[in-house]
Amino acid sequence: MSGISEGGGGIDTLQARPRAIIFDLGDVLFAWSANTATTIPARSLREILSTPIWHSYERGEITRDACYERSGQQLSLPMPEIAEAFIQARKSLQPNYDLVSFINNLKEDASIRVYAMSNIGKEDSEELSEKLEWRLFDRVFTSAAAGMRKPDPAFYRHVLDQIGLLGSQVVFIDDKEENIHAARVLSIQGLVFGPSTITTLRQVFQSPVGKGWGYLFRNARSCESVTDSGITFADNFAKLLIADSLQDHTLTNVTWGSRLTWNFFAGKAVLVPGGYFPDDLDTTSLALKTLRPPSTEIVASILDTMMRYVNDDGTFRTFYDPNKINVDAIASTNILACFYSYGRGHELERTLQLVHSMLLDRSYLQGTRYYPSPDCCLGFIGRLVRSSDDPHLQATLGPLLKLRVCERLGVSGSALDYAMRIITCAQMGVACESDRLALLDLQCEDGGWEGGWLYQYGSSGVKIANRGVTTAMAVVALSS
Repeated sequence: MSGISEGGGGIDTLQARPRAIIFDLGDVLFAWSANTATTIPARSLREILSTPIWHSYERGEITRDACYERSGQQLSLPMPEIAEAFIQARKSLQPNYDLVSFINNLKEDASIRVYAMSNIGKEDSEELSEKLEWRLFDRVFTSAAAGMRKPDPAFYRHVLDQIGLLGSQVVFIDDKEENIHAARVLSIQGLVFGPSTITTLRQVFQSPVGKGWGYLFRNARSCESVTDSGITFADNFAKLLIADSLQDHTLTNVTWGSRLTWNFFAGKAVLVPGGYFPDDLDTTSLALKTLRPPSTEIVASILDTMMRYVNDDGTFRTFYDPNKINVDAIASTNILACFYSYGRGHELERTLQLVHSMLLDRSYLQGTRYYPSPDCCLGFIGRLVRSSDDPHLQATLGPLLKLRVCERLGVSGSALDYAMRIITCAQMGVACESDRLALLDLQCEDGGWEGGWLYQYGSSGVKIANRGVTTAMAVVALSS
């Protein structure tokens, strides 16, 4: 199936689950017989369906009676017999009850939209709607209403415009290869209908990864972080990390805008004395790497400004505030990843050696000022290694990171710990099946995973979790 895969794709080839399915009707949702008790042979009846006259009827250009009349003249067949043959053919229509049941089950997930797209004339579509309630679909697109028919690319573009999705966000099911090929030209993921179709779709939409995507589609934009004391708030770092991990900015709807620096909090600072929390380099570097503003001058200016906050030992001061001199090795790791992603990592050799030392002496096992989890620390170091194929970066950190993540295999932890560990293992070519099974066991009924402690307040030690981040990491982990 073009464009649809479940697992085994690797971290760099993660593909989002489709947001909608478009089904053909005839010979997909309905089966019918061309054998009738008339003088019209089944072969002739099917031949009529492939003529320009019939196609004109399907586009709504002529009525059904006019179509029968012209078809009779063209094939030297009596018009009343043609009409009767099609009446009997319509009576033979039988829904594919297994597929109908699957669609009804699928629609229990509010993140999945289901549409129909059919080459069908006006009168036939009106009669067909009585055999199967259109409520099964979020919307039905007919060639007669659109004035276009498959495989005309304009018909597919019309449907995509109407449903507000990109081709890559849609899977299309049809019984004809030519229609599937036309869909794929527009990046629509196509599947020729057959005996294994339901199994394939169930794997895509109802597997653990598919359910995880469903949770994210429903909740990512509103998924707030929560402290260990139960206080909830919105933070930019979580939104950006979801977008960065899944390579999909639409999930959290974050944009660069006109900012030059970013704040951890998306709104009012929570549990901060006086409510003052300055913009920070960690969140800004994540935004810069994830959103990649189009102006190279702005990027260069931001990176140059960050360089003024690096200390002699390679650490970065975390905040754009001269009165706050807090440092964190993983925050510095994240900033370094941003520099490498823009080809400037070589300017920060001391920071690279700082990360190497952290791996060498295993200081990450105690966590850092802002990042309490050893597996999350290794996960962010892995993200740094993925940020560039620079040979020096790879040689300095790669072999040691592989050794250290091997030491974490089988260690119990939260869903976030397992997910970030699995991602790093997949990146470094380390098998971790028991950790995968442990992560699967932690999936919730709603398709998401409970948030693990991703970061903490440096001054108070209050820990913070985010279900959206954990679920995004789990989806990446189980897709790798």
